[in-house]
Amino acid sequence: MTEKNHSTQSFVAKIINRLKDDTAFRAAMTRADNPSTEAQAWRFLIELGNVDLKNDSERQAFALVGAAMARERTDGNGSQSLGQALKMCKVDPTKEDESVERRLSRILACDSRKELIPILRQILRYVQNNEKVSLDYERLLREILYFGERVKIQWAADYYSRSFDKNDENQEEDPEGKEED
Repeated sequence: MTEKNHSTQSFVAKIINRLKDDTAFRAAMTRADNPSTEAQAWRFLIELGNVDLKNDSERQAFALVGAAMARERTDGNGSQSLGQALKMCKVDPTKEDESVERRLSRILACDSRKELIPILRQILRYVQNNEKVSLDYERLLREILYFGERVKIQWAADYYSRSFDKNDENQEEDPEGKEED
């Protein structure tokens, strides 16, 4: 297991445990993905994931996923990739949905983590409004950290696949490669 894979897995597990009974933590993490209020969560990011605050894209990736988890009030990590989650947001999964297609197209057009994170913030809020969605936050964090062409291809493949079988997920340690911006 690579160091980043271990840190993403550990970070998500620690977030899940801490959200159970720490309301101050939950409040700070809920605001972690907002550039105006993210500093309130910095101490938690360091405690939970030893996040390098000087590395903007790394800090923002961890903050984004931590905030999404805090807003969802999750008690466990989900199983769906971002592409699968977007697919679940379609009114009829067998038909095209312009609203969801535009969101997918927008993230697929991103060229860097810096460009991706603000767009993904809004998409995560949209996805979390669907009760059928159960995001795999550890995978999402890893995909953001290794964001590049392979990640975009995987999101598109997951979205456009004909069916979704939880037992058929790609469980490689780093299926996205080690592309960074």
